Amino acid sequence: MNSQKEIVQFICDYLRINGWNIFDPPHVALSFKLYDSAVGKKEAQAYFSGDQYNWCLSGLYLSQGRNILETESVLIPKDCSIHQLSALCLKFVQNVETAISNSYAVRLL
Repeated sequence: MNSQKEIVQFICDYLRINGWNIFDPPHVALSFKLYDSAVGKKEAQAYFSGDQYNWCLSGLYLSQGRNILETESVLIPKDCSIHQLSALCLKFVQNVETAISNSYAVRLL
């Protein structure tokens, strides 16, 4: 699984299974997920980018005036196996869920 298209499709499928909505077609952001908080629904977004060595799956969720997902990105080696990609997607989803559940507005709810 080396092509960017295959990687993006796998990530989109993985996120969809975990409750994320996929932008159709994916734009800069691949997907989004809404979370209940004390200030109403808030949106998290997942992004896919890359350079010559790695791809990166990153997130955006604004809370307390900053992106609390800025440290939750995962680097995906361009030569990764399907097993590695699955593990990295799981790590991303778990880290995002933990960070958002610990955010101030969600904790207040």
